[in-house]
Amino acid sequence: MIGAFFYINGDFLVHKIPVEKGEKRGGKLDNPYSHEKLYENNYTGGDYIDIPRGRVVWDIETGKAIIYIDTCIEEVDGAVTELAKLFGLDNYVIEHDEHYVCPKCIKNIWED
Repeated sequence: MIGAFFYINGDFLVHKIPVEKGEKRGGKLDNPYSHEKLYENNYTGGDYIDIPRGRVVWDIETGKAIIYIDTCIEEVDGAVTELAKLFGLDNYVIEHDEHYVCPKCIKNIWED
């Protein structure tokens, strides 16, 4: 499965689709469902950009899932394992991307 996710108050909010239904984007298959839509369909008030988030895409060349994840989620004990189970992933790598950085983590980057 591939798709967008948020980590809110210790729980994952996900939108996932089967890999074969993904849209091809630069050698990867991605779920076109946006973080903005996922947030607006589940919450009122605030801005999705303030919430730790990430995305699971499928790398066609390597045959592996890539989990793009905000650092603060990755640091939560067991969170990556839980996320991998939610998306049914056995073969994956963790990567970071500037699209998936919450304000807290941006602040930490600038302080380092």
